[in-house]
Amino acid sequence: MKIKKLTAMCATLAGLLLGSSAMAVVPATTSAATNNDQVTIYLTRHGETTGNVMQRVQGSSDFPLTKNGITVANDLGYGLKGIKFKHAYTGDLTRQEVTAKQALKYSANPNTKITTTPMLREGGYGSFEGDSIEADNQKIANVYGYQDGKQFQQATGKDYWNKLQDAYHKLDMDNSQNTKLAKSDRAESSAQVQKRMSSELLHIAKTTQKQGGGNVLVVSSGMSINEYLSTISKKYDGKPMQNAAVTKLVYKNGKLHVDGQIGSLHYVNKGKKLAANK
Repeated sequence: MKIKKLTAMCATLAGLLLGSSAMAVVPATTSAATNNDQVTIYLTRHGETTGNVMQRVQGSSDFPLTKNGITVANDLGYGLKGIKFKHAYTGDLTRQEVTAKQALKYSANPNTKITTTPMLREGGYGSFEGDSIEADNQKIANVYGYQDGKQFQQATGKDYWNKLQDAYHKLDMDNSQNTKLAKSDRAESSAQVQKRMSSELLHIAKTTQKQGGGNVLVVSSGMSINEYLSTISKKYDGKPMQNAAVTKLVYKNGKLHVDGQIGSLHYVNKGKKLAANK
């Protein structure tokens, strides 16, 4: 009996001594589980359009993908195969939506829901929509006192895309094109583009995290992506964003951070090889 009582007392004492450390295990497990809600956004430019080929100012104008643009979107999909996308978001322009649909189809994510929003559109160019880019280059350069578009781009470096957007904005607000557009329909400033892109991407990241995290495909446009990235990454160097180029963003501590290369063609090139071998 004494042995049994002694054994019971030892067991009770051991339980009391271990109680606090045993309780501490539960929060640690819970905390570890929350680390699984990471959000990764694959921020992507649309495929080639008729406007790209004709060197036209696209902005909010709805130029469709070319045949080559469809192929590039398909290649992007093949390259993304193996990545499960919880959701997809695009601007509400045809070139953005179709790029997302083709990429999801060929990456084996055909049932992934696509949400469209004007917040992810290309920068708006108001009275300059549809213009020849070459014809507008001189006007844009003159805003800053440069001889031509080439000198303007070389001199401004990584600030080029923001200054380009702001030049369109200034010229349109001054009504240099002599149009009757309402103020709300005129060219956006870089600050306006950055604000809506940042707001929407943060909303997407937070929404996805609340849903348990995961991968999200976001398709937007070259100027708006460049203008946004210039505000969040020291890696940003202002290089042109190629069609279907991908920049991975990771949501951490309430902010989005660039993960890896800006404007990578890795997935397109990988998909092109896979498609060629089918």
